[in-house]
Amino acid sequence: MKIVSWVDPFTNESLEETDTHLIHNDIKYPIINGVPKFVKENSDDPQYDIEKCFSYQWTESDFGQPEKFSDDDIKKDVIETMDLTDDDLSLFDDKIVLDVGVGSGASSRLWAPRAKEFHGVDIGNGVYRAKNTLSNSVENPILSHSDLHHLPYADESFDVIVSNGVLHHTPSTKNALKSVYPKLKKGGLIIFYIYKVKAPLREFSDDYIRNQISKMSPDEAFEANKSITKLAESLHNQKINITIPEDVPLLGFKKGEYDLQRFIYQNIFKLFWKESMGFYESNMENFDWYYPKYSWRHTETEIKEWCSEFNLSPKLIKENYSGFTCHAYRE
Repeated sequence: MKIVSWVDPFTNESLEETDTHLIHNDIKYPIINGVPKFVKENSDDPQYDIEKCFSYQWTESDFGQPEKFSDDDIKKDVIETMDLTDDDLSLFDDKIVLDVGVGSGASSRLWAPRAKEFHGVDIGNGVYRAKNTLSNSVENPILSHSDLHHLPYADESFDVIVSNGVLHHTPSTKNALKSVYPKLKKGGLIIFYIYKVKAPLREFSDDYIRNQISKMSPDEAFEANKSITKLAESLHNQKINITIPEDVPLLGFKKGEYDLQRFIYQNIFKLFWKESMGFYESNMENFDWYYPKYSWRHTETEIKEWCSEFNLSPKLIKENYSGFTCHAYRE
C-alpha cells in the first residue's frame, strides 16, 4: 500500500488503478512495465523540446548508463554536485522522497534505499530503465513518466525532494522550481543542483553552438560534436601550457599557468576531453552540454531571490566547479 498515491497531474483528482491503466472519468493513463505514463504524445509544449535529448541519452546510447558506475563512483559525483556527504545521506532516512528527474536511476541508488517510500519522475524514457537500476537496492521504487510541471501528486506529499541537474533543462528554471516545491511538506527539505554563469566568452560561445546543434536530430548532433571532441583530444595530447600574467576581469580570466585545452574549456567554450572516458563518452559529454535546447545558467543572487519568493529557507547555497547546490527547507 503506497503512502503517497498518484493523482491526475492536470486536475489533481484521484485515480482508479487497474492492471493496465490509471483512470479518471474518461481519461486513461497507460501503465507500462509498472510505470504509469502521464506525458503527452506529440505535445507542442516547450517542455517537451528537452525530452528527445534525454530519451536518446538514456535509451539509445551507452552514455552514463548506471551499470557502468559503482556506488562509490556515484557517491563521488554526488558529493561534488549535491554536496551530500555520507553523514548527510541520513537526511533521507525513513523519509518519503521524490526524485525529480530520476533519469535511468544512477544517482538515486544513494538515497532511494534509505527512504520510507521512494518516488521518481522523469520526462524521458530513461525512467523505464530506472526500475531495473533500482531493483537490487529498493524493494518497490515508485516511478512515473511525468513532466515536472505536472507532477502526479497532491501538494505537501513529500518530506524530501531532490533534483540533480534537472531544473535548468526547462523553459524556465524558476518556473520549474515553482512547479516542484509545492509537493514538499511544510518543514520539508528540497535539494537541487543547477548550472552557474560561466566566463563571458564561454557563455556566448556555448549559446552560439547550442543554438545550432539543438535544432538537429540526436544522431546529427552527436556527429556534429565530434569535431569539438577531436579538437579537445588533440589539444590535450599536445600538452600546451600557457601563462595568463594577470587577471582579466572583463573576460573572467584568472592569472596563472594553464593547460591550453583546460583553459579553453573553462573560459572560451566547453571543450571536454577525459582520457579515461575515451572518445565516445567524451563526445557524449559534449553532446550532453550542447544538445539540450534549454540549459540555463544562474547566479547565487537569483537562487536567493527564488527562495525568498517561494518561502524556502536556504540551509546551504554552495558554488562548485560548474554550478550551485541549494539545500532549503519549506517554511
